[in-house]
Amino acid sequence: MTAESTVELRASQPTANDEARPAPVRGRGRWALVLGLQLLVFVVAVGGWSLAVSREWLDEFYVSSPGLVWDALVEYFRSGDVWTHGWVTLRSTLLGFAIGSALGVLVGMVFARVPLLDQVFSPYLRAFNAMPRVALAPLFILWFGIGSASKVWFAVSLVFFIVLINTEAGIKSVDRELTTTARSMGATSQQVFTKIVLPGSVPTIFAGLRLGLVYSLLGVVFGEMLAASAGLGQQITSYAGRFQMSGVLATLVILAAISLLLNAFLALVERRLLRWQ
Repeated sequence: MTAESTVELRASQPTANDEARPAPVRGRGRWALVLGLQLLVFVVAVGGWSLAVSREWLDEFYVSSPGLVWDALVEYFRSGDVWTHGWVTLRSTLLGFAIGSALGVLVGMVFARVPLLDQVFSPYLRAFNAMPRVALAPLFILWFGIGSASKVWFAVSLVFFIVLINTEAGIKSVDRELTTTARSMGATSQQVFTKIVLPGSVPTIFAGLRLGLVYSLLGVVFGEMLAASAGLGQQITSYAGRFQMSGVLATLVILAAISLLLNAFLALVERRLLRWQ
């Protein structure tokens, strides 16, 4: 067999790369299927809700209707209340999340690297974390007033422990064989931490950050529902007090959209940081 025929034969035979090429197509097909099913679930849920209200299986006074909720959303944007109250809630959420996550990551790293401090302070932190923070919300309002400060620090108290626990667990879960090998090759403790330990703990830390972001929003909204002059939580209380269920549900839709956007942003940052994987 000549060299030319050998080359032609090899070119005609399927390779591993050729077999792997249909995978993106299958991936796109899977994505389209999932998206289609998600849209179907949404349509069925909204259609069932509308049908149940129109047939009077459900009382419109208590559950409103898709049309009324849509009208309330349109009015929200037309009047500009969504920007006024939404910004108050979003600002407090981001501030509480930023402060709580920064403190949680910092303390978690210190505890993971200095076990003595962890042993000394962990009983007190566990005791405070065991307290029902919801019951402490009135105290934050008493200490910091009905302004945004009480909501921010209430959110910090929720976010801090979530991020702290995840940060400490992520650092401790890094494979010790990697750190041992790096030290045997002459790496310093600083190099081991920045090049191996910290990158290896990023997924666990971001899991805590994403959960902490949700709890930050929940804490702020709950604080606004208790006592506030502005914010989406205050709007929920106002609408509920006037028995306007469509306004309550419209506000919840806006809060869900804010939460989804914030989580999508964190997921994007996480993918950028984990490109090395």
